[in-house]
Amino acid sequence: MTTEQAAYRRVLRRETHSSRSVAAVVAASVAVVLLLALLVGGVWSLLDRRFGDAASARIAELTSPDAGRVSLIVSGAVAVVVALILLLLAVLPGRRARRARTTERVALLVDDGVLADAVADAVAARCGIDRRQVSVTLARRRVTVRVTPTSGIRIDESAVAETAVDTVSDLGFVVTPKVYISERGVVA
Repeated sequence: MTTEQAAYRRVLRRETHSSRSVAAVVAASVAVVLLLALLVGGVWSLLDRRFGDAASARIAELTSPDAGRVSLIVSGAVAVVVALILLLLAVLPGRRARRARTTERVALLVDDGVLADAVADAVAARCGIDRRQVSVTLARRRVTVRVTPTSGIRIDESAVAETAVDTVSDLGFVVTPKVYISERGVVA
């Protein structure tokens, strides 16, 4: 592998995956604030005995069975939601709606919206309908084409699927087509 190909791969990876730095900075900031609060509270309780006693009394009051459990339930629910969000950010792939491809000399990065517009234009031209009557959505491995025909004109579903696949494969990407043709047409 040449250095150019390694650079292409690194740049394309950076452009097709979202950064986790914001979530990491937020998590680290929250952890630092909590640790600093515990440190300040610990030092303060060593210097002033009344503060330590007051803090212990307040903690005992919040966790006692007599007190309303609302504050405990709310704080627990908030902690679970934050933990779940951080876990999902760590586990989910974080892919952006872009596709990447490399050759020996060129790295190609295509936004899914641009590719969907190209597919919609090609399908509209092939079927002889207005561009506004075609809607295209790209998923990771599938292209979904929704066509609303002009009233009285039949649209060939296989031609739509073939056009969608050809348009995407011309750029070197492989997708499976899913075509929906509306039963109700529009008036020309």
